[in-house]
Amino acid sequence: MDIKSVSCIYFSPTGTTRTIIKNIAKGMQSEQVEMVDCTNRSQRKGKSFAFNNDMVLLAAPVYYGRLPEELVPFLKTLSAQKTPVVLVVVYGNREYEDALLELHDISVSQGFIPVAGGAFIAEHSYCLPSLPIAHGRPDLKDIEKAQAFGLKIKEKLRAIKSLEGIKKISVPGNTPYLEPENLNMIKQVRNTISFTPETDEKKCTQCNMCVGACPSEAIDPDDASRIDKWRCMICFACIKNCPSLAKQMIDPHFNGAIEQLQIACQKRKEPEMYF
Repeated sequence: MDIKSVSCIYFSPTGTTRTIIKNIAKGMQSEQVEMVDCTNRSQRKGKSFAFNNDMVLLAAPVYYGRLPEELVPFLKTLSAQKTPVVLVVVYGNREYEDALLELHDISVSQGFIPVAGGAFIAEHSYCLPSLPIAHGRPDLKDIEKAQAFGLKIKEKLRAIKSLEGIKKISVPGNTPYLEPENLNMIKQVRNTISFTPETDEKKCTQCNMCVGACPSEAIDPDDASRIDKWRCMICFACIKNCPSLAKQMIDPHFNGAIEQLQIACQKRKEPEMYF
């Protein structure tokens, strides 16, 4: 099989998932590559995608060991007719737990045929200069491995004559999926406190870059200091994209947990790939 076009569908609040999937596609050396950003709600509203014979790359970050809750309903609207798909999850050097299996299962239910899967590492969505977690990743080595992964996918497909010749891939994970305990705890806490990024109004210039970066439309466009706690998905895109460093998490329990996470995640993990 010779794949001439690739559609890259990705959810990437802080940009690192986009970097990974773009380089996987580059390694596949296809004639045509389409990048489809489905990060923000405005990019998903009223959209439907149907695929026939093109190759599709699906990529998402890992939150609490699972796919982002904000993304899952959109993934279940995708429609395919035995379309080959590459599945990619990106995590912050902790664990990706059941996220890749969850992405695999959704893709199969929507008519895709998984031909490969990968778990790549990126800088943790929330880290500070004093608390680096996978700082600067994906780095050059990660980029090289992403491109090599894409080339290996191309070689795998070139060796088969039709979709019927594709063997089922197996990816790690639990069935049923593990409950995201930390996320559930945050939801419970929000019954009494906001538990969202706070805004330093002395630094905030109301540039609204955080508004545009927020995947769940949780930030008030008329006052960027106001965040809807029930919409906020704790992706920290607002913190990463704020040019004046006006947003931060100040809850001491949260920052204590990040300190422990930083200690636990110092050992460098490498991408894992499944064919």
